[in-house]
Amino acid sequence: MRKRFVDASPTSFPLRAAVLVLLVPATATAETPAWTQWGGPTRDFRAGAEGLAPRWPDSGPRQLWRRALGPGHSAILCEAGRLYTMYRAGDRETAVAIDAQTGQTLWEHSYAAPAKPDMQADFCIGPHATPLIVGDRLFTVGGTVILNCLDKHTGKLLWTHDLMDRLGASHVGRGYGPSPIAYDDLVILNVGGGQAGVAAFRQDTGDVAWLSEPLRPGQSSPILARIAGDDHLIVALAADRAGLDPRSGAIRWRLALDRQAAAIMSTPVFLPPDRVFFSSAYGGGSYVIRVTKAADGRYAAEQVWHDKRLKVQHGNVVVLGELAIGSSGDFGPAFMMAVRLSDGELAWRQRGFAKATLLCADGRLIILDEEGNLALATASPEGLTVLSRAKPLQEKAWTAPTLVGTRLYLRDLRDIVALDLSAAGNS
Repeated sequence: MRKRFVDASPTSFPLRAAVLVLLVPATATAETPAWTQWGGPTRDFRAGAEGLAPRWPDSGPRQLWRRALGPGHSAILCEAGRLYTMYRAGDRETAVAIDAQTGQTLWEHSYAAPAKPDMQADFCIGPHATPLIVGDRLFTVGGTVILNCLDKHTGKLLWTHDLMDRLGASHVGRGYGPSPIAYDDLVILNVGGGQAGVAAFRQDTGDVAWLSEPLRPGQSSPILARIAGDDHLIVALAADRAGLDPRSGAIRWRLALDRQAAAIMSTPVFLPPDRVFFSSAYGGGSYVIRVTKAADGRYAAEQVWHDKRLKVQHGNVVVLGELAIGSSGDFGPAFMMAVRLSDGELAWRQRGFAKATLLCADGRLIILDEEGNLALATASPEGLTVLSRAKPLQEKAWTAPTLVGTRLYLRDLRDIVALDLSAAGNS
């Protein structure tokens, strides 16, 4: 039986300026588009874009370049004409900087990261996490939870931590996947399974700034949100959903969901002013919780609704108006699906894609499924309308697309590709 608690509040989702300040690094500006963290400028897979083609030619959008890369699912960052991502070669992981115009390698930093004896290597053990750019530094974390701070210009190693050795961090079975996040002078990431659930390090020195209380490990990346005048670091670790003080690691609120929600991989989505959306596959489904602040300053979280129909595995969710849209499915058929954020009711469900990742740009969706199929679509409360299709990738494509300006960057387990999505380039 579905558990449901009706949410009668009006639904609108303008991002508050305070939240944007927290989520957008200083290097990302309207004049120089950039993608410097997991999920893009506002960590919710939304990209500002002008001049996109309304449709693509039958042959697909114009390819600018393509090159071999290597296994891994790390997404692609872009800043000041450079791309940054990670891949694996044998027992080594590599962070790489690539010229965004030509696809040529500018520098690489490689280090030993052999699989642990208890890791499951059937789907590639990583790297899965996406790097993070803050100022002149690039932070990376690989499948065996080695956290590196690099000079983004040269690839020089500035500091490093083996977090499995130092904190008892978990590789979460198939390789660590949560992407780090920045807050003030800190870099913060889930660790789980050892001394802490979440850990924060000084960006300049790598010194430990704080450790949260222990929490079980999980694959979902954290986000930041401002609720009731305070900053909240929102995490999904196993069946726990929690908000931490990002300055100290103290838990502001915590809600334990049904154990079937423990397999969450998708990133939470903040619904201003006080709600958070979560989705997981298998028996988990989707939840919205509300966070409230009492007169004494204490926070609490309550479940608003739960519905098992939208169950996102290793993809992501985007919000369009009143709808949460994602690719629902795990080991069976996949559906593109939309649910109403107010109450979790199904708006529509459509076939046509394998499990997919997606982003929103200029009111449209860019969808990439795991078979390498790319689509441009629009979504409404009535359904999904596919405008154009292409197949730029051939291998397993689990990495979310990156859009900077009118350039789209994609990767699978073999190649990295740059596509021109501009109207001028696809006329």
